[in-house]
Amino acid sequence: MHCSFLIGPLIQSTMSEARPELQGYDQEQIEMMKEACILVDEEDNILGKDTKINCHLGEGKLHRAFSILLFNNSGKLLIQKRASEKITFPSIWANSCCSHPLHIDSEVNGIDGAKTAAKRKMEQELGIEPDLIKLEQLNYITKMVYKARADEKWVEHEIDYIFAIKCDLEINPNNIEIEETRYVNLEELEALFGDKEAKIGPWFRIIKENFLNDIWKTLDNLDEIGDNKIHHMGNCE
Repeated sequence: MHCSFLIGPLIQSTMSEARPELQGYDQEQIEMMKEACILVDEEDNILGKDTKINCHLGEGKLHRAFSILLFNNSGKLLIQKRASEKITFPSIWANSCCSHPLHIDSEVNGIDGAKTAAKRKMEQELGIEPDLIKLEQLNYITKMVYKARADEKWVEHEIDYIFAIKCDLEINPNNIEIEETRYVNLEELEALFGDKEAKIGPWFRIIKENFLNDIWKTLDNLDEIGDNKIHHMGNCE
């Protein structure tokens, strides 16, 4: 399957490939650090925009994100190991797909904008053709706010929109984004989380510990479990 790579609009800035913080990283990943994220307050009100690098550098800036939980029709969850080329949280296990809505007309409008961004990123990361997914198939679950350091340089500080979808979809992962994928049941996921050698993304750990069991129990009625809350999860590892 052919996978086209859609790079979001760029903020006009003086950022260059020579910027010290980005030296030594993959060029495609560097380009995506110029994308315009949506800055928000703790109640998810839009404050403006800034580059992805400025949102993740140092202490970071609170911005919108999304996390997708893709289950196949057998009830197994797709998980991914992020590629070593990733600038933040490389080589860690995460949920099916996660990224950021961009500060563009089609993606700034709350849940619908985050769904549009999710379809874009599922194509770019997983190679899923966008016409195979309807926006209404992405079931909105909730939002959470968290902050987690990747290392001394990079940080995540996000309001994360969580979506779940149950559907059999052909995937063709982009190896610049993803090192490995697996479909797992709950028992297999528990084993991964219990493996002391496995590195787990902090947002994925929060999702598993607080929301995933309820989602798994209601896979045939996902439209019934969404809420209007913003869950404040604080700092996490």
